[in-house]
Amino acid sequence: MSEGVYENSDGYKDDEPDAMKNTDIDGQLYGNVRAFIPSPRDRVVASVHVQWWKRPSGIAAVCLGLLCVLLLAGIIGLSVYYGVIGHRDSTERDQLQASYSLLTNERDQLQTSYNNTIEERDQLQTSYSLLTNKREQLQTSYNKVTEERDQLQTSYNSMTEERDQLQTRVRFYEKPCLSGWWKFGTSCYYVSSTMNTAGAGQKECRTMGGEVVVINSREEQIFIHGFKKNVWIGTYKKDGIWQWVGNTPFTTTYWMEGEPNNLNDKVACVEISQTATDPLKSWKDGPCVEQHWVCEKPIKL
Repeated sequence: MSEGVYENSDGYKDDEPDAMKNTDIDGQLYGNVRAFIPSPRDRVVASVHVQWWKRPSGIAAVCLGLLCVLLLAGIIGLSVYYGVIGHRDSTERDQLQASYSLLTNERDQLQTSYNNTIEERDQLQTSYSLLTNKREQLQTSYNKVTEERDQLQTSYNSMTEERDQLQTRVRFYEKPCLSGWWKFGTSCYYVSSTMNTAGAGQKECRTMGGEVVVINSREEQIFIHGFKKNVWIGTYKKDGIWQWVGNTPFTTTYWMEGEPNNLNDKVACVEISQTATDPLKSWKDGPCVEQHWVCEKPIKL
């Protein structure tokens, strides 16, 4: 109970100025307090009614009210704050959602491009493999053609060589002897335009690839006599013995009547003389002086 209640418990003794002093009520509400004098019980009730705030429960109620007001204010503030934050977060969320959608679209486009690239790569790889196989086939064909070409080239070279040999033979058959030479049988014959000794004539014949003529047959003897010149032939006497150049056996002879007549000479040469009427009897021996001579060279095919 309040202090005023215990003070008036014995005689309901109250002091008017104190009663007004302990009243914290607005003047308009209690303006007529002095107009009447209440009973002691009424004073107690009024004192109890007027001084409730001085009780601990009253203070707690006031504090609780203040806390409620503060809590309400905090809730309102938080509501406003979170409303603003929520609006901002909603805006950012929308922006993030839009960015996410764009990134998702870009990702899908990139994925599509990647898949297309992979497909193109596979197609290119297939094309590359096909081209590689074709290249290897072409290389194999090229190697075969090259080998065939080389074989044909070898055959061509062989045929060209054979053709040249045949042409050479044909030329020899048509004109086997060089200009200034005469063909008879299988040999070519050259009659010197100048005169020289038999030895010097032999040297000149050898420089031209031949020898002073060796008579091997009647026909050849007649052919040489047909040059209408006195010419040395390739027989001579050495140490009293007649022999042919090149060590050809000295067997068949075509001496004139009374030849050889230089029986005492150890060295002598033989000419075909135009003074003889018979070509088969036209050899004449004598000193190896200057005279025309005949070279013989076999035809080489």
